[in-house]
Amino acid sequence: MKIPTLNLVTAFLVCAMQLAALAQNNQPVTASLSLKQAQDYAVKNNANSRNSTIDMELAKKKIWETTAIGLPQINAQANYQHLFVIPEMKFPNTVLSDKHVEFDKNTGLGTTSSVALNSGENIYMNNIAGTPIQLGVPNNTTLDITVTQLIFSGEYIVGLQATKVFYEMTDQNRQKTEIDLKESVANTYAMALSFEQTRDILSKTLANTEKTLSDMKQMFQQGLIENTDVDQIELITLNLKNGLSSMNRQIEATYDLLKFQLGMPFADELVLTDNLEAIAATVDLEALIATPFNINNNLDYQILTTSEIIGNLNLKREKSTYLPNLAAVYRHQEKVNAPAFDFNPKDVFGISMNIPIFSSGSRNVKVQQRKLDLQKITNTKENVANGLQLQYVNAKNELTTAYEKYLNDKKNIELTKRIYDKTLVKFNEGIATSREITDNLAQYLTAQSNMYNAMLSLISAKNKLDKLNNNL
Repeated sequence: MKIPTLNLVTAFLVCAMQLAALAQNNQPVTASLSLKQAQDYAVKNNANSRNSTIDMELAKKKIWETTAIGLPQINAQANYQHLFVIPEMKFPNTVLSDKHVEFDKNTGLGTTSSVALNSGENIYMNNIAGTPIQLGVPNNTTLDITVTQLIFSGEYIVGLQATKVFYEMTDQNRQKTEIDLKESVANTYAMALSFEQTRDILSKTLANTEKTLSDMKQMFQQGLIENTDVDQIELITLNLKNGLSSMNRQIEATYDLLKFQLGMPFADELVLTDNLEAIAATVDLEALIATPFNINNNLDYQILTTSEIIGNLNLKREKSTYLPNLAAVYRHQEKVNAPAFDFNPKDVFGISMNIPIFSSGSRNVKVQQRKLDLQKITNTKENVANGLQLQYVNAKNELTTAYEKYLNDKKNIELTKRIYDKTLVKFNEGIATSREITDNLAQYLTAQSNMYNAMLSLISAKNKLDKLNNNL
């Protein structure tokens, strides 16, 4: 009785350990990420980024698939055949010679013997009273092995070139997916930091306002101020609380968006370790403006250049249809139960050539279509090149404007903060009114909002410029 008890306890402990490990694996994880770490995390875990990596593997498989067309192909085939009526062959009685031929009923093989010829007497081939010879067997199984080898095909050669170019385009699309993802993560990361800092300002301002409200209520009870002054500050306090609640919801939504972009489970906790001012301070306006625009580094232009190469290859492929195709074939056949008379050879080797002669103009029309497709790609490429140049000029202007506004709004923060603090002191001394406090507080909060928006615009403009230069 002890052994089953011990086994039951052991099994219970094992199950408990497995459940504990499973529960531990399902627990939320806390991730502390800088901007660079967040971008790297997204490249590794985002669904679109992972799919672009899979596309690279698919492109490799496609290259091998196309390459294998020109390599030896071996196929085996097994066939079973039952004949309800076996074909037969009969030899008529014909004058032959002085040789007498006799056929065996079982094998169908003939033997000859010399006979004496009498004057006026004919000797006939004897097939044993007209016994038929069977040319097959009732049941037979045939095994075929066929080996084919493509010797020359213009379409195959061009197709092989196209798969390599297709792989290059797939890699460019992967890079574009990554750079788009990095830009999105950078903008959302900065937005989350901006909202968090706005929440901190609102929290500090609310704490100061609540303290002021408490002091004013005591002053009102002592008859030093009017009731409208208390109501004014209370109204400010309520507005700040509403603004703080709204900001908390915006922060939660922004973090969810960032987690989605990162490919992170929503249940996990995300901590942003970078500072918004530090990110904005990394913007070197002079260096960015002085950097010349190299359109060949732009991924959109690279993809169109590759598309143009593919267009040329499509044109070459259509032209190659005018060339003949050459292939070699070897076939070996084995029959499990072969008939006595079998006229099918076991081994066959052949070479086939397909020569296109006349297609009623269909080949020429296809060539013309590919030429027009190529012209469209070239036109699009030229148009995109001009558009990218214009985007770069606009991005530089946008960056310059955002940088200047950021510097001005940064100074406005200091000015409005000093004005608000002095007004609060004057109010406590009975010099300023509650209306002045309200106006100066609104001015200070607006300046804060403007500065954070300016930083976001500055960071976004820098990301746009870096994206054009493929420098994210």
